[in-house]
Amino acid sequence: MNEDLLKSCIKSEASGKCFFLCGEEEYTKDHYVKLMLKRVESSPMPEFNLIRYSGKDFNTFSFATALEELPYMSDYKLVTVEELDYGKLSENSVADIVTALETMPEYVNVLFVAKSNELSAKIIGKKEKAPVSALIDFTEKNGVFTVFEKETGAKLKKWIKRHFDASSTEIAESVPETMINVCGEDMYTLKGEALKLIAYCKGRKVIDDDVINVCCSNKSFRVFDLTKALTAGNSARVHDIYNFLINSGVSPYMLINMLSSCITDITVTKAGLEDGKTIGDIAKSLKTFEWAVRNYAPYARKVGFDFLDYAADKCNECAVALKSYRNDPACTVEIFLLRLAAYEKN
Repeated sequence: MNEDLLKSCIKSEASGKCFFLCGEEEYTKDHYVKLMLKRVESSPMPEFNLIRYSGKDFNTFSFATALEELPYMSDYKLVTVEELDYGKLSENSVADIVTALETMPEYVNVLFVAKSNELSAKIIGKKEKAPVSALIDFTEKNGVFTVFEKETGAKLKKWIKRHFDASSTEIAESVPETMINVCGEDMYTLKGEALKLIAYCKGRKVIDDDVINVCCSNKSFRVFDLTKALTAGNSARVHDIYNFLINSGVSPYMLINMLSSCITDITVTKAGLEDGKTIGDIAKSLKTFEWAVRNYAPYARKVGFDFLDYAADKCNECAVALKSYRNDPACTVEIFLLRLAAYEKN
């Protein structure tokens, strides 16, 4: 939303505008923040022409005053506002902010930045009203309001490949998708893992096995890996993955919920494939991405409905057992997993 306009304003060094950047994709958002900071940081005396506010020190009077003050030894200044809980701003505060913006001088730009936990998606999407909505409406009409959604699909794969191309590192065509499957879609994480693979492979071609062996798996991938280990009856593997997840901060309650969700997704995928549905159709029914269904598909074709039904029932039993004060949660889940791994042997 308005990313092209944002690029155009930055390139033309437009002034006298209010910018509001929000959404879930922090990496792209931070990229544009750095570009906007670069203009003022490269000017004379940037310490006087870059005014930064955060939640702990922001107040509307100081903000309005900062907009009116002339830049020092420059024809431009930038005022940034970050780390605010935008959903908790009062009507009076927002009204004061908008009033200050309505008369802001041509020599200043204002940049509001909201992280995903600071402004709800419902307010951004106008499904819910809040005082900050007046600031959003003003920026949409008079400035540049940009929402950064999570990058997915082909666009994200191309972005991953560019990191390897920049270091002249050849990769197998499937590597970007494998990285997404294993590491998730967070762009900061993917960039770090790409750099790790470039260093590990030392100029040779990067293949899928390198991703599996070198990259840090996200929790969802680990739970899927856990499901495969359970079906294979590999108790040692189950134990290792369980310890990894618990040590990574996944609570026993969350682990059971994630495992139950994974089993449901595999069951739906299996049923869909046997009914002749496409990967795209199954992804829509699960409200997930096609790459996730492609990840489930080979496994869904092999595993039987008998195990999936049994696993789903036992997940429900374990979830009930976790609510009992008599049981140790971590021990309850570990015993449940080991019993599930022994299913084929029963």
